[in-house]
Amino acid sequence: MLGQVLTRAAVSEGHDVTVLVRSPEKLGVLTADVTVLEGEYFDPKTLANALKGIDAVLTTIGPPMKRSRNANEYTHAMRSLINAMEQNNVRRIVAVGGAGIRLDDEPMQFGRAMMRRILILLSGANYLDKEKEHNVLFASDLDWTILRPPQITETDGELTVTMDKVKAFKVDTHQLAEHMLDCLEDRSTIGTAPFLSTVLS
Repeated sequence: MLGQVLTRAAVSEGHDVTVLVRSPEKLGVLTADVTVLEGEYFDPKTLANALKGIDAVLTTIGPPMKRSRNANEYTHAMRSLINAMEQNNVRRIVAVGGAGIRLDDEPMQFGRAMMRRILILLSGANYLDKEKEHNVLFASDLDWTILRPPQITETDGELTVTMDKVKAFKVDTHQLAEHMLDCLEDRSTIGTAPFLSTVLS
């Protein structure tokens, strides 16, 4: 859902967009406005091809709750993505993680720590692998921004961006997509991992 919303927003803002997807048919009419690469995020050769001629990367890959994966598959994919970016001289990346993801040994607010525990119970190794994936990006020399929203859905309110804690349990999909695009132009967001929430006015 977020990927489609982000793609529409990027096209509407006049960006030349290349989309890497497993199922191009899910893009619907958007296929006429973007360059579509059919492939798997977890395939290093696919990632290498996807980075040719690209200025920046926006990734919305989330941990599936039901699909079982090989151990450390997300972590390996991030290492492949970083390698492909370096080989193609692409430095800017905006990635969506999750509010429960812990980067390095940062302190955690009680509510966020509980959220992390629940997500680990629900998704297990998938979630821990996703956390490792973002820590690999966090430790890289790329110009990264890691956005950490809670539940991504359609909701009303004002987008709130904070550096220390989550302000609500949801973030609006469209607001998150727009903020991802805003980050591309805002160099002050490089090297930051803020929490995004949609707060009722």
